[in-house]
Amino acid sequence: MGFLEEAEKIRIQVDEALERLGYLARTRIEEPPSPELGDVATPVAFDLARKYGRNPVETADKIIAAIDTGKLVVSHVDNANGFVNFHFNPVKYSIMVVNEALLRSRDYGKLQAAKKKILIEHTNSNPNKALHIGILRNAIIGDILARFLRFLGHDVTVVNYIDDSGSQVAENILAHYFMKTPLEPPQGCRFDEYSGRVYAEYGEKIKGDENLKRLRSEIIRRIEEGGNEIADFARRFSENVVKCQLETAWSFGIYYYLLNWETDVLRTGIFEWAVNELRSRGEVYLEEEGENKDCLMIRLRDIEEFSRLKTPDEVLVRSDGTATYVGKDIAYAAWKLGLTPRKFKVKKLVEQPDGRILLTTHWDGEEYDYRGVDVAVTVVDKRQEYPQKVVEHALRKLGAPSEKQYLPYLYEVVALSGETASELTHDEEFKGRRMIHMSGRKGIVFNANDLLKTVFQKVYEETLRRNPSKDEEWVRSVSTHLSVASIRYSLFKTDRDNIIVFDVKDVIRLEGDTAPYLQYTYARACRILEKAGFDVKSLKEASFTTPEELSLVKQIGKLSWVLKMVDETLSLNIIAVYMRHLADMFNSFYEKCPVITGKDVRRDRLALVKAFVITMGNAFDIAGIEKLNEV
Repeated sequence: MGFLEEAEKIRIQVDEALERLGYLARTRIEEPPSPELGDVATPVAFDLARKYGRNPVETADKIIAAIDTGKLVVSHVDNANGFVNFHFNPVKYSIMVVNEALLRSRDYGKLQAAKKKILIEHTNSNPNKALHIGILRNAIIGDILARFLRFLGHDVTVVNYIDDSGSQVAENILAHYFMKTPLEPPQGCRFDEYSGRVYAEYGEKIKGDENLKRLRSEIIRRIEEGGNEIADFARRFSENVVKCQLETAWSFGIYYYLLNWETDVLRTGIFEWAVNELRSRGEVYLEEEGENKDCLMIRLRDIEEFSRLKTPDEVLVRSDGTATYVGKDIAYAAWKLGLTPRKFKVKKLVEQPDGRILLTTHWDGEEYDYRGVDVAVTVVDKRQEYPQKVVEHALRKLGAPSEKQYLPYLYEVVALSGETASELTHDEEFKGRRMIHMSGRKGIVFNANDLLKTVFQKVYEETLRRNPSKDEEWVRSVSTHLSVASIRYSLFKTDRDNIIVFDVKDVIRLEGDTAPYLQYTYARACRILEKAGFDVKSLKEASFTTPEELSLVKQIGKLSWVLKMVDETLSLNIIAVYMRHLADMFNSFYEKCPVITGKDVRRDRLALVKAFVITMGNAFDIAGIEKLNEV
């Protein structure tokens, strides 16, 4: 039993006390603002004061007198100006928490939840350039979401949507197929990085040339149509880029179950089905005038959340017959929830480094037996909030049942600090600015591979300095794990509603609020367990009296409480905050409370160290941070 479970027992006891007193109220449980005030508190006396016109302080006294504390692991309950505060019995609570961690081990912190089938779509980089840190934030958020939901016991499928029929790929095809730009990248340059450079170069050329714009439109049409040389060329080009992107994702511990190609949404008839279904329900019409003349539109003007827009109706099919991003996304979302009878065909693409097989949709594959999920999560930046609302509306009109949920997981973008942007572009003008938004067309991006190389070099030097006796293979392996963790942590520790102003100097720090700090702390605890020379499987008695011991126990006990908050809000940064506080408390404990003195070992403190290792290890598993026993 931990904090969450004991808090729930307290809530039940307060409810029973209120019933005995003849009060009707719903007990709210919270943490007091400071440890001195107790471990668990309820403001229910104030709720009753408002409802019944009673004095909250007097009401709190009555509630305390009516509570059966014999069923709780508390030493006493007090009244703090109307707040009912519960103080845990330090010995009983410590033994309870430590034993729970030791007993449940890798399951410690898991919640009791109804199992759901969940699909998570993330990454979704256009297949014409290397992954940059903005896309990397998307992928890391999606990966941690998947790890978290799997930890809770849900059946999670991770997919990556490949937008291979849009204008960005078309511009690369224009450059390579029609303008005969070489396909082979320069020596030492990856194919995805080279493709990004070509895209930036030709994007500027196309912008000012009407003939090239018309050619780009024709390429898009031919790609969507399929069964022609241009479409085949585009698929081969995109697959080469995607293979490079996958290698980048794997280097950060990010894996997928299925790649869904946008062209296959069109060629399988999934898009056609969605459009025809909306048409049969009277939700789409053909525009007869104005700038959208001859476009197929979805009717939104009568919907409250869209009615205030100047042009609320959205284009699904352009006048030239090509599908829009929103139109294709509606069809794809319908597939996710199992609404469409049309099926993808799939085949094996590759075995990933973690041993899992990666499937890909392909017109030459076998029919994929997919029947939809309970929850479809799409990780997408906030700039896509409006299109995602259109998709949600269309799904309701397509008959999505109320028990199925389509959930856009919105997050803010990554910008570069002025100094980092200046280093990348060699433009001194950027140095004085707080942040610069990235732009693939302008070449203002920080590719994920370059970032990993930069961080690795710094970490490698520091790891070698700290471990001069270790061999080269060990130093490189540990440095790789530290580097990956450092980047992952830096991109999810910030609240998803906040823009990350990315400065490379902050990421390569090894102290403070960083993943290496957490990993060093974990390794320190592992060394204590190793040095003790024996294992502790349970704790029968404990004499924890110092603030450092008790603070560590309480933080360990809060894992399930924290995960419940994450489950309710999907705010992943809560996990990062928890890990940082857990590491801080362990290091304070390490400095003040010796576990091993000479040949003597404090068994209760050793058990506490093991409970910490289990707790931090489970948090690491969710965050995708490598557990290093020595650093």
